[in-house]
Amino acid sequence: MSNQGSLFIMQENGPLPMKECVMVGMGLMGTSMVKAMKEAAPLVVKGIDLYASPIEKASREHVIDDGAVLSDTEKVRSLLSGSRFIILALYPSGILPFIETFRDCFAPGTLIMDICGLKGAFVASAQQLLPEGVEYLGTHPMAGKEKSGYENGDSELFLGASFIITPTELNSETAIEAARRIALSIGCGKIRQISPEEHDRIIAYTSHLPHVMAASLIRCWQDSEDVASYTGGSFRDATRVAEINTGLWTQLFMANKDQLDGILTQYIEELETFRALLDNQDEEGMKRFLEESSERKTRWMKRGDRYDG
Repeated sequence: MSNQGSLFIMQENGPLPMKECVMVGMGLMGTSMVKAMKEAAPLVVKGIDLYASPIEKASREHVIDDGAVLSDTEKVRSLLSGSRFIILALYPSGILPFIETFRDCFAPGTLIMDICGLKGAFVASAQQLLPEGVEYLGTHPMAGKEKSGYENGDSELFLGASFIITPTELNSETAIEAARRIALSIGCGKIRQISPEEHDRIIAYTSHLPHVMAASLIRCWQDSEDVASYTGGSFRDATRVAEINTGLWTQLFMANKDQLDGILTQYIEELETFRALLDNQDEEGMKRFLEESSERKTRWMKRGDRYDG
């Protein structure tokens, strides 16, 4: 796809590439992004959600300027038809059905951007479903909380976070630049651009595996429930994400099954290596094992979280 300057109205001096947008999904991520964008620049936002409560609260608190519940099909179609910039803050299973249902509402020149934690499972299919002249771009702000829902939305959620853009050969430079400007406006640090497939492979390690580890660590204790009285910072850090949005993460794990299964195999091999060192009382081997991991952690931390292009 060529660079389409008419994709949407670019603000000449503002931090955002548009003056209005529709946010589909007013949960934690969608609400946090709306709040952050509106703090960055004047922006008219229309919200759509499966439930009435987030729309009512967001309207009452002036987080959105207009809104609709998904069941109000006529109002939803009106909001979508009137916008050239639409952000999908939906669970993975909801993205393709939403696009298929409302595809006739998207006019040529519209950019649809998702902020879902997976890409390879649906990005290509989403673009294929869309009418000619409508562009789909996958992005992933690497931020979140243990708590979900509208009431936990926070304009500072993305400060210092990484922001991943996953373009395909069908994406224009205009759309990619728009995503970069949005990332900067909400306070993200590093911005990275990779393919949808590579995104899912890396995320299986940096995001999905840690959640599996935290849940498993909580589950493996079979003794007294008073264990919480004996925990320190290391245990709290290691299990922080065990308090999880179970519906969302079940979908993420299942949709990224092959990549997650592969990294789980590697992780189990590392555990077995450590167990063998322990069983064999191999102090020198264990010291090397720990030194190698410590050195790698130090190298990674030196890269920092600041924006570097």
